[in-house]
Amino acid sequence: MIPMEDLATLIKGGFPDAEIDITDKTGMRDHYSIRVISRHFDGVNMLDRHRMVMAQLQPAMQDGRLHAAEIQTGVPN
Repeated sequence: MIPMEDLATLIKGGFPDAEIDITDKTGMRDHYSIRVISRHFDGVNMLDRHRMVMAQLQPAMQDGRLHAAEIQTGVPN
């Protein structure tokens, strides 16, 4: 289990400008829906954006705190 605040901290480590919206999908704090808006994604395709976010979440995935993440990404308007 990982608190939403800790997930946001992991993501902010790679995307300091990010606007982040996190939803706990099951109430068990290990399955999340995560929306990340960042200028770092400008010109980057969707698959690579998701890989970038997953790279930031990797520590929590490896130690089992995070089981699943549904990711949406975008760039600011």
